[in-house]
Amino acid sequence: MSASAEDGENTAFTWTVGALTAVFLLLPLGIVVVQSFTAESFLRFPPAAFGVRWYDYVFHQQVWRAAAGRSVLIGAIVAPFATVVGTMAAFAVDRGPRALVGMIYGILISPMILPHVVLALGLLRIALLAEADDTYAALIVAHLVVAVPYVVITVGASLRIADRSLEDAAQSLGANAWRVFRHVVLPAIWPGLFAGLIFAFVESFDEFIITFFLTTFKLTLPIQIFNTLSYQLEPSIAVVSTLVLALTGFLTALVLRRGQTLPTRER
Repeated sequence: MSASAEDGENTAFTWTVGALTAVFLLLPLGIVVVQSFTAESFLRFPPAAFGVRWYDYVFHQQVWRAAAGRSVLIGAIVAPFATVVGTMAAFAVDRGPRALVGMIYGILISPMILPHVVLALGLLRIALLAEADDTYAALIVAHLVVAVPYVVITVGASLRIADRSLEDAAQSLGANAWRVFRHVVLPAIWPGLFAGLIFAFVESFDEFIITFFLTTFKLTLPIQIFNTLSYQLEPSIAVVSTLVLALTGFLTALVLRRGQTLPTRER
């Protein structure tokens, strides 16, 4: 068999596996989207009749609007704070003592690895001691714990491929530390910083387990979805899920288009 024929078979196999994997992952989401346009009073696939009845219902329900507003508010506060803290932490890892890099990095990303139930129990205990349970402050701090690691990873990746010689050149020309950061470092790490900001918002917006432990009355969108499912399975759940999916897809597209296209260092 010629090399070109073998390469063609490998390419076809790769595309086939990729397509099957995509279908496997996206098919459940597609079913939810289709169900959200049902005109019936219960979930069934495929729906017997289609319409936007439940979209109108969700948009006019105060409980859904309030829950979505809380999620957006908390995410909008958490994302920039997580970006600042995570960027400083990524700098500490990148520019810190080599002997401690592995240990520091492991500690910083540990909230992504540890079960969120364990984190939630610990954060709940701290919130109770501080008499801050069921407060926005407790939710923001808790969401920061799980959002910062995403910024550490994305900004850290940008720092690893950034050309340090450009910083040395700027300093040799008389630029102070702030000017070097603003005009040299910041443009170099912008893709990772932007991606970290988006990922931090999405993580906060979608966080359920930790929020479930810390809140009683200040219900975010994931908690409201869970509470609604506890009583009845109505099409409004599919509508809210579709809207969350659309928001997440839009933010992911922003990352792919403007954020995570990292430059390659020339050698």
